[in-house]
Amino acid sequence: MVNGNKTQTGKITIMKTLIYKKGNSGFLILLILLSLIACKKENLPAKPVSGPFQVTSTVTNEIEKIAGTYTISIEGTTNGWWVTLPANVQWYSVERKFGSGNVTQKLTIKANDSGQDRSGWVKINSTSKEELTINFKQKGS
Repeated sequence: MVNGNKTQTGKITIMKTLIYKKGNSGFLILLILLSLIACKKENLPAKPVSGPFQVTSTVTNEIEKIAGTYTISIEGTTNGWWVTLPANVQWYSVERKFGSGNVTQKLTIKANDSGQDRSGWVKINSTSKEELTINFKQKGS
């Protein structure tokens, strides 16, 4: 025991309440010692490393005018991912806009009765800063 404190393998356990009094240098030394111990680096686990990221799909560059459902397979492993579509697009949609790990989801495209071709895209981003854009054109006639 040192000055009413118990010492145990480099760590200090305070056994009684210290009352600061003017001129009490022991209290100041104790505060400095505690701050040095608190700043000690611990053996932290290794920083996580992002895994491989890959996207495959059954979407072709040119799609017939009829409605259809296609698959987008995201192999995110340890990565999180999110899907972006053009603003206000209403003729196609995806099941999920974000997630992590591996997933296969549907891309649903409505029939094109406009008589004109239309273009679309789906962008898949990962937390490892990789991205892939799937571009397609749907026939109108």
